[in-house]
Amino acid sequence: MDVVKRWFIGDMGIPGDYSYQAIHFIPLAIVLVLVAICAILGANRRISDKDKRKIIIGIAAFQLAFEVFWRIIYLTVKKAPWVDLYPMYPCNLNGILVPIAALLNNKTMKKMFYLFGFIGGVLTFVMPDGIFSTSVFVFPILKSVMQHTGLLFIPVFEYAAKTYIPNIKDFGWCFLGTALHFINAEVIDLHVLGLTGDFMFYRSGLPFVIPGVSQYITLTVFGIIVVVLILLVSDVKVTKEVFSNLKAKCKKK
Repeated sequence: MDVVKRWFIGDMGIPGDYSYQAIHFIPLAIVLVLVAICAILGANRRISDKDKRKIIIGIAAFQLAFEVFWRIIYLTVKKAPWVDLYPMYPCNLNGILVPIAALLNNKTMKKMFYLFGFIGGVLTFVMPDGIFSTSVFVFPILKSVMQHTGLLFIPVFEYAAKTYIPNIKDFGWCFLGTALHFINAEVIDLHVLGLTGDFMFYRSGLPFVIPGVSQYITLTVFGIIVVVLILLVSDVKVTKEVFSNLKAKCKKK
């Protein structure tokens, strides 16, 4: 039982940064395969819309159940303080909001959180920060992998199934969703809960640093560019429509 407890707590292996090693690449490979399966299932015309809805409900329900499960483990086994259970980081918060949006089939919530959550999930697997912190695949590592996996599965499945197609018209909603994450990470975390940390990565060593320029500016500009580009290519039909309308308005002037 002591081994099980240590596994749940994360007190196993040799501490260190094991990013870009087997403990990182093996889960990444598994996640990529599962994401591909999600896309195939979502795009499969032989599966009815009703059955696809059941699949997305199952994925979302599992993700929310896991959010409850790991918090119970942290409270009862790890003896973590209540504040540690709060969704401090954007991906932590999206790990709750994205499944809820899927379960409710709420179009507004999807516009606000799906794309940001997907980008966060991709960046986390590409540039993990503090996740693979020991040589053994302990529960805290599994927790982080599972949380970010849902941020990929749900948007990919719905995009393939054409039940969620982001487009440039959604930019305002995406911006609002990001603003809520900013308030959570930079206001509630720091000034209400009294936590200390770089929850939006504005003060981190991520590779978006320009000497002499605030990282608030560099990360914000980079984020806007990425979101706009994805929105433009996600729905080419809507993008052409928007640019055609702009072109027509310019001619009238």
